[in-house]
Amino acid sequence: MTPPRPSRSPWQRGILRFAAWRRRHVAPGITVMVLAIITGTLAGVGAWILKFFIGRMCSFFLGFMRSGEINWYLAALPFIGILAVAVYQRYVIRFDLEHGTARIARVIAGGSYRISPTLCYRPLLANIVTLGFGGSAGAEGPIAAAGAAIGSNVSRLFGVSPALMRVMIGCGAGAGIAGIFKAPVGGAMFTLEVLKMKISTLSVLALMVASVCGGMTCYALTGFTFDVMFLPTSFFDPHTLGWVTLLGVFCGIYSVYYTRVTAMLHRFFKSFRNPWLKNLTGAAIVGGCLVLFPAMYGEGYATVTDLVNGRCDLFLDGSPFTSEISDAAIVLLLGFALLMLKVFATIASNSAGGVAGDFAPTIFAGAFAGMVFAMAVNSVFDTHLPVALFALFGTAGAFSGIIHAPIMAMFLVAEMLGNGYGFFLPLMVTSSVSYITVKLITPRSRYANADHDDLSSLIKARPAQNGK
Repeated sequence: MTPPRPSRSPWQRGILRFAAWRRRHVAPGITVMVLAIITGTLAGVGAWILKFFIGRMCSFFLGFMRSGEINWYLAALPFIGILAVAVYQRYVIRFDLEHGTARIARVIAGGSYRISPTLCYRPLLANIVTLGFGGSAGAEGPIAAAGAAIGSNVSRLFGVSPALMRVMIGCGAGAGIAGIFKAPVGGAMFTLEVLKMKISTLSVLALMVASVCGGMTCYALTGFTFDVMFLPTSFFDPHTLGWVTLLGVFCGIYSVYYTRVTAMLHRFFKSFRNPWLKNLTGAAIVGGCLVLFPAMYGEGYATVTDLVNGRCDLFLDGSPFTSEISDAAIVLLLGFALLMLKVFATIASNSAGGVAGDFAPTIFAGAFAGMVFAMAVNSVFDTHLPVALFALFGTAGAFSGIIHAPIMAMFLVAEMLGNGYGFFLPLMVTSSVSYITVKLITPRSRYANADHDDLSSLIKARPAQNGK
C-alpha cells in the first residue's frame, strides 16, 4: 500500500506554484541575475550592519584610553566579549559559529545546499560582540557565512534547482566579502580562489553582479567612504622593484610563521576539555596583547591607515611604550614585536569562543611587515625606501601568503583603498612572490581539508557537543 503523501503548508504550496510559473514565463538567465542582485544587496546590507555596530562599539571603548598610561581596562573587555559569545553559542542557540569560511568551502564541496535561515543573522550578532569588546580579528568569516545563508534561502524562496542554489551560496559569500571590504572584484575572487568554486560562464557573471551589488550597497550606506583612506605623497619608483621583490620573500616567510603558529594555537585550544577554561585562556591572551598594543583592538583599519600614510609611530598611542616614539630603533623593534604577537591575538579571538574572520588580521599584519622591512633596510643599508608605500605593498604580500590567494590579494587591496590601482604593479609583485615563497615551503592551503566541524553543522543546527 502506497503511504500517503505528506501535506504541505500554504507557504510551501505558494513557493511551488511560484516556481512553476517562473519556469514557464521567466528565462533562466533573468532568474539568475535577479537572484544575484537580491542576494548581493542583502549581503551588502549585512556588511554595513557589521561595520556600523563594530565601529560604534570600538570608538566608544577606545574613547576611554589614556596616552602614556597602562590601560588595564582593555584587558577586561575580551573576557566580556568572548564569554558572552560562548554563552550565546553554548546555551542560547546551541550551535558553533566559529570558522565560517572553512565551513562554506565544505558546504560547496559537500553537495547539500539548504542552510538554516538563522545563519543569516546569528554570525553577525556574535561577531559584533566579539570585535566590539576587544577581539583582534575581522568580520569576513561571519559575513561570508551570512551571505552564503542568504543566497541559499533566497534561492529556496524562488524554488530553483540545487545546482543554482549552489551558485547562489557562492554569490552570497562573495558579495559578503565584497561588502565588508567594499571590493567587488576581491569578493568575486574570494569565491573562485579561496572557496575554489567551479562554475559556468553565466554563473561567473552572476557572481560579479552579486559582488558589485554587495560592495556598492555597503559603500553607499557608509557614506561613500573607504575603510583605509590612502593619500599617496609619492609614486612608485621602478628602481625599488628589487626591494619590493625581497619584501615579497619577507612576507612569504612571515606567512609561514603565521600559518604554523595558527595551527599550533588551534591544537592548543582544541586540547582543552573544559570549554570555560578555553574561553578564559583565549580572553587572557587577547587582553594581554591589547594592554601592550591597543592598536590591535578590532579590525585595526585605523592603524593600517596611519601606516600607509606615513604615520608609523602612532600605533604606540595608548600603549606603555608611548614615550619611546622619538626613538626610531625602538619603534622598529616594537613594530616587529607587534607583528609577531598579532597571530596570537587573532587566533585567541576566533578559536577560543569568539566569532570572527581571518582576512583583516592579515592586512593589518602585512602593513606592519612592510613597515618593519622598509625601516630595517633603510637603517642597515642607508637607503631611502618609502616606508608608507612598503607598508601598503606588505598588506597584499601577507594576505596572499597566509590565505593562499594572490589574485584576490592584489585586487582586494587595490579596491579597498579606492585609489590603489596606481600601485598595482608592486602589489602584484609582492603578492606573487609571497605566494610562491609560501608554496615552496608549505604547499597546502589552510582551507584545504579544514580541520573544523563537519558539514552538517552548517546545514542544520544541532545541539553542541563536548561542552560547546
